Amino acid sequence: MRVNILCYEPAGGWILYDYAEKLAASLRTYAKTVSISAAQAHGFDVTFHVNYWGLRQIQVAGLHSTMVTHIDTAEKFGLVRSQAEAGVWGFCMSEETSRRLNTLIGIERFASFAPPAMIAAERKKINVMIASRLYEDGRKNESWAIDFFRKMTPDSLTIRAMGFGWGSKLAELQGLGYEVDYIEQFERTSYFEMLRHSNYLLVTGNDEGALSTLDAILFGVIPIVTAQGYHLEQAGEVMLFSNHAQLMAIAIKIQEAVDRTNRLRDSMTNWDGFARKHYELWQNLVVSTSTAETAQHPSESVVQ
Repeated sequence: MRVNILCYEPAGGWILYDYAEKLAASLRTYAKTVSISAAQAHGFDVTFHVNYWGLRQIQVAGLHSTMVTHIDTAEKFGLVRSQAEAGVWGFCMSEETSRRLNTLIGIERFASFAPPAMIAAERKKINVMIASRLYEDGRKNESWAIDFFRKMTPDSLTIRAMGFGWGSKLAELQGLGYEVDYIEQFERTSYFEMLRHSNYLLVTGNDEGALSTLDAILFGVIPIVTAQGYHLEQAGEVMLFSNHAQLMAIAIKIQEAVDRTNRLRDSMTNWDGFARKHYELWQNLVVSTSTAETAQHPSESVVQ
């Protein structure tokens, strides 16, 4: 299939050219030829007009379709109606609009093609902070913290740590691809900066409690803390655990939430799927158009 994307906005323009460029880039995976131009041209199976307002006359053979948006005046409605009557397919940005136009005009010439976001999807990452020094007697249960981190994927987690003794343990995680921001000695300004950029504060020790949980709550950071000592009396949102299994369940729950967010973000910026949807409909329409081709000369087909 050969596709000419006809953009009525110049290169370097605003949203319409960006739309055309992103669609063309993804379409090249499926179509034999994809070009972006400013005029209708011979030799293409499909001419896609971005947007409908610029199409006043069909000058070349092949299937013509348009991007349809903002039908909010009688003049605009009249134009898309005349285009539909001339055999042009309109791709609307919502199912509601396509359904209304098909009903009002009485011709099935409109389909729903809700576009993805123009910006690339940013992967969601969770920032988890630990703020405590380690002791030889293991009172901080640091192995639980490492197990917690390893329940999450490296691309979904940033570890922010402050406190003596974490270096070698965090280095092992760095070797596995985890992002780690570690400061060995307590430094007040850095401590508050770490809190500001964290989503959770993790405390695995069972030595009555960590005052950093109060700081976390005041900064809008959710403490994940052992269910003992004054952790049980904190006001605000706190995630409590009593054993290793409960802590792992919290990690799994957080990872699942991150995965859901990233799947949603991916779907909202899925230009490949958007382009494939165009290609598949065009492919079906080109075949049916070729089968029922009329003898009308292209230059005689005028859209008023």
